[in-house]
Amino acid sequence: MSTVGDIRLLSWVVDKLHEHKRKNKEQTNEAIASIHAAWSATYNYLRNEDGKYIPNEKLSNLWNEAARCTRLINAGLASQLQDKSRFWIHPELPRQNRILKLTEIMDEVERLNKKFIKKN
Repeated sequence: MSTVGDIRLLSWVVDKLHEHKRKNKEQTNEAIASIHAAWSATYNYLRNEDGKYIPNEKLSNLWNEAARCTRLINAGLASQLQDKSRFWIHPELPRQNRILKLTEIMDEVERLNKKFIKKN
């Protein structure tokens, strides 16, 4: 391969790496925003309902969206957020998996924030 060909190949690889980094950064940002939206809505709901766990489709949908946005960057966290979504459909049912507390979810958001900042 010629030097010009080597330079073109290297340039193409660098462009692809930058594109991947940008896309991953956008996905992380979207995950953080969707988790925060679900967290805020849940916090406000529980504060206004005196901590009562009553089925709530809106909260279920918000946690489901957070799981969807998180799946490509952290599948384990996405699975736990999906469990949170199911919880809000039927909060009275016994669970096989422990449901994350809101404080634990904020810890995960902080980890994502650190990952996001590190990528800058």
